[in-house]
Parts: sequence; C-alpha cells; structure tokens
Amino acid sequence: MKKVLNYLKINYIPFLFFIVAVLIEFTGAMVTSGKFFITNPWMWLSVLLLVTSVQLLFKSQKVRFIISTVYLAFSFVANLVFIVIFEMTGTIFDFSMLKLRGDAMAIVESVPINFTHFTVAGILFTLFIVFGKVFADRCEKPTITKLSRSVVIAVIALSLLLNGICGYLVVSPTNYNDLSQKLYVTAGDAYSDKGIMGNFVSEMYQALFFEVDAGDKNELNDFIYKTQSQPTEQFGVARDYNVVTVLCESLEWFAFMRDEQNFSKGHYDITDEELRELYPNLYSYYDNDIVLTNYHSREKTDISENMSIIGNYPTDYYLNYDYPTNSLPYSMPNIMKNLYGAECNSFHNGQTTFYNRKQHHTKSLGFSSYTASEQMEGEYFTNYMAKTGERNLDSEMLLQCQDEMFPTDKPFYTYITTIAMHGQYDERDNLKPYYQKLDEYGVLPKKTKKDGKNYKNDNIFRNYAAACMDLDTMLGEMDRVLEGKGLKDNTVVLLFSDHNAYYSSLSNYVKDIYLTDPGDRNVTDLYKVPLMIRVGDSKVRQVVDKFTCTADIVPTLLDLLGIKYFDNLLYGNSAFSATESLLYSRAYDVFMTDKMLFTSLNNIKYAAPSVDANYMLKIEQQALTLLDKISHVNRLFVCNYFKGERGETFAQRLKEIN
Repeated sequence: MKKVLNYLKINYIPFLFFIVAVLIEFTGAMVTSGKFFITNPWMWLSVLLLVTSVQLLFKSQKVRFIISTVYLAFSFVANLVFIVIFEMTGTIFDFSMLKLRGDAMAIVESVPINFTHFTVAGILFTLFIVFGKVFADRCEKPTITKLSRSVVIAVIALSLLLNGICGYLVVSPTNYNDLSQKLYVTAGDAYSDKGIMGNFVSEMYQALFFEVDAGDKNELNDFIYKTQSQPTEQFGVARDYNVVTVLCESLEWFAFMRDEQNFSKGHYDITDEELRELYPNLYSYYDNDIVLTNYHSREKTDISENMSIIGNYPTDYYLNYDYPTNSLPYSMPNIMKNLYGAECNSFHNGQTTFYNRKQHHTKSLGFSSYTASEQMEGEYFTNYMAKTGERNLDSEMLLQCQDEMFPTDKPFYTYITTIAMHGQYDERDNLKPYYQKLDEYGVLPKKTKKDGKNYKNDNIFRNYAAACMDLDTMLGEMDRVLEGKGLKDNTVVLLFSDHNAYYSSLSNYVKDIYLTDPGDRNVTDLYKVPLMIRVGDSKVRQVVDKFTCTADIVPTLLDLLGIKYFDNLLYGNSAFSATESLLYSRAYDVFMTDKMLFTSLNNIKYAAPSVDANYMLKIEQQALTLLDKISHVNRLFVCNYFKGERGETFAQRLKEIN
C-alpha cells in the first residue's frame, strides 16, 4: 500500500491531469445534453490515455506539467468554442464548418458564452495550474525503471491501437453507395455520445481519410432517369408564368400572428384586426392564396436556399464551398433557361462573400447574375451592414433592384434571399419607423429590468417583430411593382422561411418549447414555419395541411408550372400530391415528420402519442427510400456527373418529357 501511495505521489501531475480532463469533458457533455457522462468514450479516452502515458516517460515534473497544461488549455478553449457553436446553431462541430468560419464571424452580433461550462471548466483548469505548479516544484524526481518504461510504452501502444481502431470505425462504415445503416445506428445526444474532444478527433479522421466513391456510373444514370413525376390537380395552373422565390430569413408564424395557445409569449396583447394592419401584405397571402400550414424547416440558410433551388443536398459537404462549380442542369434556373429562355437572377442584401454565393449561384446553380449589398448601394438602398453593422433592410433591396428583379422583355426566375430578420435581434436605428408604429398600437413596448425577468426576451421579440414589418413592406412593394409592370397576373410568388428563429432562442421562448423539457408539447412544432404561394391571375386559394418541408419546394413549383421532372433527383414531393415527404436535415443530422424527430430508429428524440407500429413501418420505408436517393446524390456531386455531355443529355431528355 505504501508503494502505491508513493507511486501516486510521485506521479501526482499525470493523475491530477487525467481527473481534471475527465471532469472538463463531462461538463461539456452536461451543458449540451444534460448528461454528466459519455456513452461512447473510446476515441476520447484513447487520446487522454495517450497524453497521460506520454508524461510518464519523462523524469522532469516540469515537463509533465507543461504537457498537461497545454492539453488542458486546448481542451478548455476547444470545448468553449464547440459549445458556443452548438448553442448558437444546435449543431455538433464537423470539419466542413471551417469553410463557413468567415460567414459566421461576419453575421454574428454576440457570442453566447455558456457560463456553466466556462465557470466549472475554468475553475478546474485554474486549480490544476495552481496545485500542479506547486507539486511540480516540490515532488521528487520520478524514477523510471525498465519495467515501468516497458509498461508505459505498452499502454501508449494500446492507446494508439485503440485510437486507430476508433478512427477506422468512424471512416469505414460510411458507404455512399448504401446509407441505410444511418437509419439503424445507436448514438447518444449531442456531445454525450463521443464527447467534445472525441468528436473533434473523429471528425479529423473523417476529413483526412474519408473519400467518396462515385461507384458505377451506368447504375447512377439508370437511377436518375428511372421514374418521372406524376401530375397533380394543380399541374400546369401556372404554365409559362414567371417565378419569384423569396427566402424569408427566420420568418415565423408568430412574427405576424396571435395564438395564445401555441405562441404563448407572442402577440398576446393585440387583436387580429390590428395585426392585419401592421402586417397587411403577409396577411394578404395568408387570406387569399396557397398556404402550407404544416410546413417545416430544420436547416441552415445556405442549405434551405439550395434545397429550394435544386431540391437535394449531399451529406457531409457544403455545396457552396465543396462543389461551387458543379454542373446542375436540374436546378430551377437551368430548367427555366432550358425550357423558356428565362432571365434568372439572384439577390441577397447581405455581403457578397456570404456562403460563396457569387461563385456558386452563377457557376453551378445557373443564375446569370448574383447581386449582393455591395452592388446595391444607390438611391433607395443603404448598406447598413458596412456602415453601422445593422442588418440591411429588405424593403430597400426591393426598391433598388426592382428593374433587374422583374424584367418585362422576357420570362424570368428571380430568387430573393432576405436578411432583415436575421438574429441576434438587437435594437436597430434603421427599424425606428417600425418601432414607432408598434408603439402607436401599444404593442410590444420596450421593456426594462423593472418589467420582470423576461424583459430581455420581450425586447428580442420586439426587435424581431419590427424587422418582420420591413419584410412585409418589401412584399407590398413587390406587389406594387409587379402590378405596375403588368406582371402580377402571370407570376408565381413563393415565399418561405429558411428555418425557425433559433437566434437568441426566440422560437423556444415564444412557443414555450424546449427540447430538454418539452412537457406535453410536440417538439416538431418548434420547426413549423410559413410557406405561402401566390399564383398570379388564377387566384388559387388552397390550404395544404399535410406535412411538407423544404425539399418539397422545387417539386411544387415544377408541378404548378406544368413541368414534368425526373423525381429520383429530388428528395421531396409536390405539396399538392397525396404523398408526404420525410425531412432529413443535413445540418442537424436528424429525420423529422410532424409527429417524430429522430437521428435513427434507435434514437428517437420525440414521438407523438399517435405514432403506432404501422406509422413506424411507413416511416422506415420512407427513410430507406430517401437515403437511397441521398446516396445517389452524394455520388452525383463527387464526380460532377452532369459536366459536359451528360448535362446536355439531361437538358434534352427534360425537353422530351415536356
């Protein structure tokens, strides 16, 4: 016993390091998942065991202290960064995110530091520095015998072997020819599965060693052209119409609606009539046009944008950076140009560099031009983002770019991505006219600390509601311009939300839904957001209450336009068909319907009481069909399948079926 205690005393620093590292990692798992443990710790433990063992080879306590300090400092900072990413976006870190770092820093207004992790991990790290330094100076120099050295080297070898096995298991199961295994894996929640450092090392293996195999291109060709879409009752009601798609950043129903049951912290102190006066143009769509009341989105802006233009998205990669010049003849702009010779342009009142849109939209998606805020400055538009750091106004973008957006000499497909409603929802000078209007109606007054504990959240909602009023103004200006140019009667306008208002946890607050404690609420309602469609002079009025998602936008537009398509390329279905889609989120790696949320059938995060065995069987079949499509799309992107002759063949075959 005395020898054991003496051994522990002499090797105090490595063992203290091990304990502190474990506690820091467990703290990270707790703040992201509510669980103070890690279910699959082997990758992380192999690294920790390696660093601990290496220290035992050194006779100098100071060297051991330096090694421990460097690792703990890296672990502390890395955990802090990854937790910030998780709490801002809800996503676990993957190496592809590094391509988005410039975009993230350009749009962030405040960084939500998790003070639980910062405090606990900071105290642990500080205690190690203090007590580790003291004992580094006082502990006697370790004696390393041949036996102890051999044991340590054996442990190091074992750690490296375990790490290699874990790395192999991370990379080898990923088969882009068959993604069905994704549906049956067992995984924990957030960072409670592998831990933050374990996930980091796993992602490093994935980035360094994983390669996609395009597989048999003849089989890929057969799959693409295997089936054609089936027309619905609304097929062709907008034949030969122009198309305007408006991505409404973070638009929620509660932005302009009052529903005390579902939006308990929303517009509870104003009448429906008054809301119609504050948001007349959004209500014009809601009252008179096609409304998808059960539409959901669980993506990030760039992915929702791509899904609404091409109808699919690969896993593990970001299109705008990994495949910015791929040939995509099935994108909406390329289809519109191919069939109608349409003028296709994209507009976004954010910075040119956002998501590499300048290159991706023109080289891959098929837009003739991409116009960002730097090119918009003029009579009607002020680039607030460059001058004051505030979000630019959507209404000013419309006024400034109206002639380019809505040409009268040829058919057009115009894509508008807004930014006024982008978080974090701080007070803004350029929203003053809308604040004044809110105050005139006595709704959402600015709160101070004396108004109660929710005053900050109430002010966030006030800023958000004011920003939505600017979006409403933009829609009114667009309606006026289209009518003035004689284009309103032959133009389809589809407006949709890219995702919920997750910034500053606004959706959670207003809807009173929290994933860690949903109570009796359907957690998928957190991602139920607006999608509305105006079909020119046909005055189509329809309420679609089946489950729909972002993947349904392209098939729905093509259906309205009377364009048949090869549906194996698209993940969704027309909103007017009887078939419901299944949402798979590339950003969050989850499957979703309006009744379920799951990462796999072995990790169901939510299931409504109505979910039974028959429903589960239906969802399983839908998921397998969708994963088969995704596996083919992955291969399509990695080999740039439609480059050159194959792209020309697709364009010709599309003309043949239309």
